[in-house]
Amino acid sequence: MRLFSLIISIFFFLALNINAQINTEQFRKDVDSTGFSGNVGLDFVAMTGNTDFQLFSGNGRLNYNWGKDYTFFVFDAGYGWNNGESFSNQAVFHLRHVITISNHVQIESFIQYDNNKKRLLLDRELAGLGVRLKVIKLDNFKVRFGLAYIYEIEDYNLPPTAIHPKNISTSRLSTYLSFELKLEHNVSLISVTYFQPGLSDFGDLRSITENAIIVDIGKIVSLNMKFNARYDSRPPDTKKNLDTIIRFGISFKF
Repeated sequence: MRLFSLIISIFFFLALNINAQINTEQFRKDVDSTGFSGNVGLDFVAMTGNTDFQLFSGNGRLNYNWGKDYTFFVFDAGYGWNNGESFSNQAVFHLRHVITISNHVQIESFIQYDNNKKRLLLDRELAGLGVRLKVIKLDNFKVRFGLAYIYEIEDYNLPPTAIHPKNISTSRLSTYLSFELKLEHNVSLISVTYFQPGLSDFGDLRSITENAIIVDIGKIVSLNMKFNARYDSRPPDTKKNLDTIIRFGISFKF
């Protein structure tokens, strides 16, 4: 099983044709038994910045626990209406494999694809490999730190006269710090912040932060409120550096 997990991890790292960064910490789950688990959720989103409209989005996770190691697939997609016309705004698909080295150290490999029409991003393909450290693990408080190398390919919908390149290939350093705090037996606060500078130019910086309050109202149902902010030091022409998202949603576990 350990050899099989290692083969999967190497395969994910070499498969560079699949894509950017998503906040996967909110989708992780401590599972003691082997097999499948997961959840699906629906959100109502209010956006400001480069995007100024309302939409409904769906997200979810399918997790398989091998024992000490685990693999999970995450999706997040949004659909909205603008002046009575429906459209697909953004979509993210993320596949990650995690190998447990010790109680405090894990090796991660991942591939991802995403697009976002409002940010003029036609598609992004990314693959990465890194380490995840369990800094603190208590019954009601957890802290995690991650460090990874990622390689991404981006295609933008830009005119020939645009200053921003239409096609970009970049190596980035991706770091994140996350914590989870249980305020009550059924109320949790999760906060995750990513920093992703370009390895050849640290001035080319992207950062993502997400804060969520999750309230369990049963064994399989929970309510959540999330605030997400995304900063890009070098956005495409006519686009702003900062985007914010507020989400109110419901999630179903299985």
